[in-house]
Amino acid sequence: MSTATRRESPPFLDAEPPPWAIQSLATVLLLLFACGIAIVFVVQIPETISATFVVEPVRGTDPVRSLHRGTVTDVRVSESQTVAEHDILFVLASEQVGDRVAERDTVNTRLSGGRGRLGNERAKYESQRRADEQERHRIEQKLAALDRQAQLKSSQLALSRDVADRRRREYEAGVVSWLDANRPRLEVDQLESELEALRADGTDAKNALSRLAYEMTSRRAGFSEIERGIREDMTTFQARKDMLERDALRDGNAMGVPAPCAGTIVKLHVRQAGAVVDENDLMAEVVCGGEPLRADLRLPERGLALARVGQPVKLLYDAFPYERYGVQYGTLRWLSPASAAGPQGPAFRAFADLGADRVGAEGRAQAVLPGMTGRAAIIVGRRTIAGYAIEPVRQLRESLSSAPPAGSAASRPIEGTRP
Repeated sequence: MSTATRRESPPFLDAEPPPWAIQSLATVLLLLFACGIAIVFVVQIPETISATFVVEPVRGTDPVRSLHRGTVTDVRVSESQTVAEHDILFVLASEQVGDRVAERDTVNTRLSGGRGRLGNERAKYESQRRADEQERHRIEQKLAALDRQAQLKSSQLALSRDVADRRRREYEAGVVSWLDANRPRLEVDQLESELEALRADGTDAKNALSRLAYEMTSRRAGFSEIERGIREDMTTFQARKDMLERDALRDGNAMGVPAPCAGTIVKLHVRQAGAVVDENDLMAEVVCGGEPLRADLRLPERGLALARVGQPVKLLYDAFPYERYGVQYGTLRWLSPASAAGPQGPAFRAFADLGADRVGAEGRAQAVLPGMTGRAAIIVGRRTIAGYAIEPVRQLRESLSSAPPAGSAASRPIEGTRP
C-alpha cells in the first residue's frame, strides 16, 4: 500500500469518549444509587417466622381399635386410602371371637327355646282356662237346677203340711183312722229331708263355684308370673344377642374390624398381617369426611416473642408446589403456652385456620387432605432493607455490652450490700 493511501484512512475509534457520554453515564449511575438508597430506606419486606406444619382435623381423628386380643390375619387398607363407612379394614383371628360366636349361638338357642316354652305355657293355660270355664258353666247350671228343685220341693212341702194338718184334725174328729192321719206326716218328713239334701247340694255347688273361681285366679296369676319370668329371660338374652351382633363379620374365630365412618386413613399402627394385638389396642386412625381442617404448626422458640394470634400465615404445601399452585393463606388462632419436644428440638405448637380447603391450578381444584405437610411463614410485621442490614450491627452491640441498661432489675444493687 502506498504512503498516500495510509494518510487518507481515518481512525476506527476515538481515543477518548465524547463529553456528553461521560455526563450521561454519571447521571445514570447517580440515579441508580439514589434509587438504591430510596429502596433501602422506603421499601418494606414482610418479616416472617418459618415453621413446619401438618394438616389435621379440628375434632381430631377417630381411632380404630381391636375389640379382642388376637392375631391380625389381613390388612386391607393403606395410609391415605379413602374408605366408606363399615368397610372392613382388618381381619382379626382370636379365640375370644370363637367363644363369643359360640355364646351367640347359645343365646339364639335360648331365645328360640324361650319362645317355644312361652307358647307351650300359653297353650297349657288356655286349655286349662277353657276347661275351667266349662266346669264353671256346668256348676252354674247344676246350681240353677238345684234351686228349681228346692223351690219345687218347698211348694210340695207346704202342700203336704196342709194335708197333714187336715188329716190330724179329721183324726181328732174321729173321721179317719190313726194310720190315715199319719201317712201325710210321713210324706212331710220325707219332703223335708229331700229339701235339706237339695239345699246341701246347692251349698256344695256354690262352694265349688267359689273354689273354681279362686283356682282360675290363681292359675291366671301363676301363668302371668311364668310369662313375666320367660319374657325377662328373653329380654336379657336379646340384649346379649344385640351386643354380640354388633361385632361385624364373625365367622368361626375370625372377626372383621370395620371403619367407623366414611373418610381417609391418616395413620396405620398395624401395617402387616401376623401382628399380635391386645384388647382395645389402637390399629388405625381415620379422619371422617366433611370434618373442618386446620394446620398444626411447630414454631421455633426464637419466633415465639413475635407471634400473635390473628396474624396471617403463608402455607406452602409440599403436595402443591407454590410455583405452580400459588401460595395459600391462613390465620393464626392459637399459641401453646408451653413447649413440647420434637424431632428438631423443643418447639411451640400453634394452630392456624385454613383460608381454603381446596387448591386450584389449571382449572382443576384439589382438596386439602389431612396429613399433608409443608412449610409455614407467619407474617409478624414488615421491615425495611436497612433494618435487615443493621441487624448484625445491633447483634454485635448487644453481644459486646457488659453492663445491664440503667433502670433494669439487674442494674439495682442487692439490698444490704455496698455499691
